[in-house]
Amino acid sequence: MSGPTPPLENHEPPLLLPTAARVCAWVQGGAATVGLVIGATNLVVWLGLAREIAAWPGVMVMRFNTSLGIIAAALSLALWSGEAQRGWRSRLAMMVGGAVLLIGGLTALEDLAGLDLGIDQLFVPGTFPGDRANAFVAHPGRMSLNAALSMFFLGLALVGLDWRVKLGRSRLIFPAPGFALLAALPAACGLVGHMLDAQRFTGLLRSTNILLHVAVALFLLAHGLLAARPLRPPVARVFSRGPDGLLLRWLLPGSTGLLLLLAWTINEGRKRGLIAPGEGTALMLYGGLVLLPSLILVASRAVARQEAEARRAEAARREGEERFRALADTISQFAWMTDETGRVVWMNRRWFEFTGTTMEEMAGWGWQKVHHPDHVERVVAKLAACFQSGEPWEDLFPLRGANGEYRWFLSRAMPICEESGKVQRWFGTNTDVTEQRALVEQLAEARDEAERASHAKDNFLAALSHELRTPLTPVLLSAAALRLDERLPAEVRSELTMIERNVALEGRLIDDLLDLTRITRGKLRLRTEHCDVHSLLGHAVEIVRDEAQAGGVEIELALAARRCGLQGDPARLQQVFWNVLRNAVKFTPAGGRISIRTSDSATDSRLVLAIADTGAGFAPELADSLFQPFEQGNRAEEHRFGGLGLGLAIARAIVDLHGGVIRAESAGPGCGATFTVELPGATEAPSGMGAPGPEPDGETDAVRPLRILLVEDHEPTLAVLHRLLRRAGDEVLTAGSVASALAVAEGAHFDVIISDLGLPDGSGHELMKQLRAIDPRLRGIALSGYGMEEDLRRSEAAGFFTHLIKPVKIEDLRQALRQVRAQAAAAAGAEADRAGKPSAV
Repeated sequence: MSGPTPPLENHEPPLLLPTAARVCAWVQGGAATVGLVIGATNLVVWLGLAREIAAWPGVMVMRFNTSLGIIAAALSLALWSGEAQRGWRSRLAMMVGGAVLLIGGLTALEDLAGLDLGIDQLFVPGTFPGDRANAFVAHPGRMSLNAALSMFFLGLALVGLDWRVKLGRSRLIFPAPGFALLAALPAACGLVGHMLDAQRFTGLLRSTNILLHVAVALFLLAHGLLAARPLRPPVARVFSRGPDGLLLRWLLPGSTGLLLLLAWTINEGRKRGLIAPGEGTALMLYGGLVLLPSLILVASRAVARQEAEARRAEAARREGEERFRALADTISQFAWMTDETGRVVWMNRRWFEFTGTTMEEMAGWGWQKVHHPDHVERVVAKLAACFQSGEPWEDLFPLRGANGEYRWFLSRAMPICEESGKVQRWFGTNTDVTEQRALVEQLAEARDEAERASHAKDNFLAALSHELRTPLTPVLLSAAALRLDERLPAEVRSELTMIERNVALEGRLIDDLLDLTRITRGKLRLRTEHCDVHSLLGHAVEIVRDEAQAGGVEIELALAARRCGLQGDPARLQQVFWNVLRNAVKFTPAGGRISIRTSDSATDSRLVLAIADTGAGFAPELADSLFQPFEQGNRAEEHRFGGLGLGLAIARAIVDLHGGVIRAESAGPGCGATFTVELPGATEAPSGMGAPGPEPDGETDAVRPLRILLVEDHEPTLAVLHRLLRRAGDEVLTAGSVASALAVAEGAHFDVIISDLGLPDGSGHELMKQLRAIDPRLRGIALSGYGMEEDLRRSEAAGFFTHLIKPVKIEDLRQALRQVRAQAAAAAGAEADRAGKPSAV
């Protein structure tokens, strides 16, 4: 006999009734509860806590050691609940069961060997006043021999519940159920004796009588032990679904109940004088000969019915299998089944038609020979893992056909389980996805090609914008500088204003193309702050006012919104207003009118802006298409008014990013149009915001001359910038490449570097990094025709504090230089403070 071990995992468990586990759990728990209650109620009498119970009529108290043994047995049984434990519960259950074994074994030894080991009165006296049961014991405080033997075998079963004995090579037996049955026998005889009032049964071993509640407790605890392991005999046979289980469920309770009922009836008849002495044995034998065969006959009929049902179920199963296989042979997929370990036992006809193999070749794990050698190891490993875990399996791999060609298959398998949850077999399919996979690859290639084309287009637009912007820069700067020269006649300065405005417009059109690229790539970003919408509207009106006056269009404002402040990107919002206003000016004829109105939403915190014109209008069904790129409403007159048709598309994208909506309305061609913008989160306008005053000219900026390194490879731009910066009083050194700029900067100090980014021998980013390595305080202004978000980030990372997009406006350049002057003045003041001298700026 070996030590305690769990049941063998690899042995096939018997097929039990679905209710077996639940019934056994109830029996085990109920037996432990009843045993604990019976033992505890008797123990409290011995401890003097409820001694009055012993005086109740008909009450006899079991011995003290009997109470201890029954309580220990109930606790041990409760600890053994569930399958075999390998932790502290199993060890504690065995220790408590050992106490039961010790109490029963030593008491039985005293009776059988005629000894007195002193254990009967070890804890308490052998009796107490009013103890009626003391008159029936052979020795003071000692339980009866049949109770001691029952407790001894009960203790053996509790200690060795999971012990096993190996007989031969493969047969295993568990002795605990046998011990439990031996423990139940004396108690069962005592119960029969009490039922039939037969002293010979209650004192079966010529010892003291066993009390009724002792017999009940020991009988229930023994059966609770049997129920603790329902997968072992004899409980497994009682709950078996086969004929053996059916017979046992009929015959065991039936025969026991009939015999007890017959004996009780004969005993009652003898008491009433209905049965003469000596007739009881004959009646018992006669009744048994009649009742037991009747019971066997009824049980045999039940077995016959079960066998008939089993045959019908088997026939139905075979018929179902035939229908299933017929259906499986007609489907387009391959179908197959395996046993619980994953060995193939069946495949449909489609598999053999494709692979040109036979069932003998594919059985077990032979199907691996048609798998692609590059995939078979991975497939087998994943399949084996799913077979072991019981999880559904899915994989994609190629299979070789009879013609040697490989085709791709999507394969799945699902476990088919019994009611107990144990996997009985696996069912799988293989679906040919070669064409679908090729289509997916083609779509992926097409998507990659489209993305490459899109990137190429973006790169082309960026390069084109750079090339278009570069020649515009000297023109715009020259026109702006000459416009500010009061020595020129007024009509010349007016013409220069027109030139400056149209060059700036060309730059705006280039910006629109780049904005569209940002929108399509989802890279249009906002730089939000608290801004005043009325102020932004004022700026936008000022930009288009000259164009409106030139076209004879009147603009009127009615800004009634009290909440005109919101979190937004002021530059982008002004772009929206400018685009819509410019669109209205373009499509409104001379003598027309444009009205701009703002109001607060009546339902929420939205700001409502409406720009209405008396211009060309459009058909109502074209309202949504106006916001598509390159659309201009009436296709019959498409592009009659010029422009790229990008302004409204960009406006919608910017409004969407702000969480708002923009819509267009018109009663029809010639009836004018109204564009409405609704923006959420309107609040009070921020204080101190208004239209900027006129830019100071270059002379007023020259508080302190700056040393400037100007790097530009475009000669006209270099010449104009050099002249304008020198006119402002700054000291300017020029270079046309990275190498020449480094040579000029060697040993010299500059306040600021103004550099183009695309140079013949490198980039302005590289130049800035090298110069800042020499002088970390050097500030930089980047000039570039590239204005995408990543371009701005790269300039900032290189050390430039601002990035001006060509064509550069002189106002923007002056504003950047004012920041440099302010920073230089602050640095000089700090230096003077450290030296203790007044600063002169």
